[in-house]
Amino acid sequence: MNAKSHFVSRLVCTVVCICLLFVLLAWPTKSVAHDEWFRDLDLEPALSEASLVLAGRVADVNSTVMAAGGKGEFTLFQFKFVPVLTLKGVFSRESLSLTSADLGIEGFRHVTPIETGQLRLLILGRSREGYAVLRQSSSFEQAVPLLRDSNDALLESVKVLLAVNANRDRWGKVMLLLDGLRKERGPAVIPLLAALERRSLLATQTPGAMTSIASRMNDPSPAVRERAAKTVYSLLRDDYLEQPELRADAVKALVAVLEVRQPNFTPRVAAFEALGAAGPKALENKAAQEELEHDPPATFAEEGARLRAVGELRMHDLESALVTLLKQTPLDAPPTIQSPAEWALARLNPTEGIKEITVRSKNKFDAGLPVTTETNVLGDLPAADAAPALVEISRLHLDEAEQYAFASASAKLADPRLVEPLAGMLDPSQQEVRQAAVEALIKINTDHAAKALQSHLREEMDLSRKLELAEFLGRHGIRDGYPYALEHMSEPSLREQAISALAAIHEPRAVGELRKILETSNDVDWNSVAMRSLGRLGAVEFAPQFLEMARNAKNPLAPSALIALGDLHEVKALEIARAGFASRDTEMVTASARAAGNLLASAAQNADDLRDQLAALLADPGSPEGARAAALESLLTLNDPRLDGALVQTVRDARLEEGDLLSKVEGLLRERKVRLTLPQAMFP
Repeated sequence: MNAKSHFVSRLVCTVVCICLLFVLLAWPTKSVAHDEWFRDLDLEPALSEASLVLAGRVADVNSTVMAAGGKGEFTLFQFKFVPVLTLKGVFSRESLSLTSADLGIEGFRHVTPIETGQLRLLILGRSREGYAVLRQSSSFEQAVPLLRDSNDALLESVKVLLAVNANRDRWGKVMLLLDGLRKERGPAVIPLLAALERRSLLATQTPGAMTSIASRMNDPSPAVRERAAKTVYSLLRDDYLEQPELRADAVKALVAVLEVRQPNFTPRVAAFEALGAAGPKALENKAAQEELEHDPPATFAEEGARLRAVGELRMHDLESALVTLLKQTPLDAPPTIQSPAEWALARLNPTEGIKEITVRSKNKFDAGLPVTTETNVLGDLPAADAAPALVEISRLHLDEAEQYAFASASAKLADPRLVEPLAGMLDPSQQEVRQAAVEALIKINTDHAAKALQSHLREEMDLSRKLELAEFLGRHGIRDGYPYALEHMSEPSLREQAISALAAIHEPRAVGELRKILETSNDVDWNSVAMRSLGRLGAVEFAPQFLEMARNAKNPLAPSALIALGDLHEVKALEIARAGFASRDTEMVTASARAAGNLLASAAQNADDLRDQLAALLADPGSPEGARAAALESLLTLNDPRLDGALVQTVRDARLEEGDLLSKVEGLLRERKVRLTLPQAMFP
């Protein structure tokens, strides 16, 4: 009880501080967080694209004043570098001359200049003229990092990242990064941590990963502690197995960050955010609970992160304290404190929280203040509770920014009660608001939502979005998009959307018109999409014709015929699909994988060999990505038990990184809670 009262008092004091310090927020200040040039340093993307990476000693610096437009002038610097250590690529000359334009540093002002005698890290790609820094950096210092000497620890991190780039096994990449983290100290670990975050789903199931990261959370540098806390958050977010030991270790490490009191608050903000993702284990740690309940905040950012963690962890004992805080927080207080306070209260007590958010939004509107903060908060709450409050907000005279916030929040909630206000936000002159409202109505996915969009189909100028609208309307019995779908079937970039739209619209005239195309067109693309569309429309009378085409492997229409037969569930095509897996024609392999799901679902026999083929194709890193994606869809259609094993193998393929297929694979691993298996040989 005393702890709770203490927390209430602390929060009330915070409100007073808000009133006293709000003026200070209006003045531009230089954050301590920006003093460390290596904060958020991320070298992996630039290194993976670079043609030449070297440490170069600055041998000469000169400048030339250039006239521009007859009225202005600028200074172009030229630097001569002598290579000291080449890490990637080949450079055979004694020196390398680059201009400030080549280095991408012309736009930076008030920075430490490049001086003779300095050793700089150069990460260069190929431009039309020669070498240049192709990746824009957030600061001068990160564009061309200054090195202490040829033994600078950052060079060791670069070597690790280059080895990571060369490794085709994502788990192998994780092991290299963890090994680098165990050896490196200080700023050099930041790019390693950033690279590890990209593979957090693998890292979270790698023994020793959390220990390696936690050991960097006591670093003297705030930037290092902040990045380590963010990496812990990534691992906790991807810990779909909810491993008790990993979470307990994470909480212990985060508490160590929170206990460090320094002017730079960014590590504590990151630690609070991560603590909220730790779940019940956070509240089992007494020190963590004390940080969440008792310690007075030093900044709005810290208090905001703390309040969000309170909401994430559903600390109901603090509900009354949050009510007090919110009622006494000025309407024009920073969003960094208002938003988490409102969200946390709504998480702990939806009725009281939504009521307070609604009252605040009306009061803010009456005071001439924007209500975007409250609108955005409602979008992050359960639809059953938040939708009525959003409807109330919609009755205010919202400006364009507030309408956009409303439409974006509605897209998250996808509640039918929001259709009417969204229908009033489809003005073509406000493109961003309109697009957000269209997305929300499509996600709501009711006949009422479709009716609201019907009259706006013609206004849509983007053909891809027009076909998306046409398909949505078709699913709800509105066939207005039929001409657009038919006319754009053969355009490669729109083909799949057009076929899906035609199938959804199901226009009675479509089969006849597609038949005519098939009979009269001499164009392979048109004939191909006509066959695909007939398959999606269930025109079973074409099955004999398509079978004949699919059996002729030399026929350019064979892959499309096979896909259509799969959509028609023609089991006679099963043997064609079986043979297609052995084809050296990528299009035929993809068609076989795509058709197999529907064909096997209709066949009386299990055809285990074909199911094995699908799983092997998905897991094969040497197969085309399109074929692997098709195999994944078929395994999902069949709900085949082989899928889990194939997903475990596929998630390790480094060539899929940053692609849609890997995102889907990782999403399925989370959804299905598949435990990954790491070969023991990979452990050092």
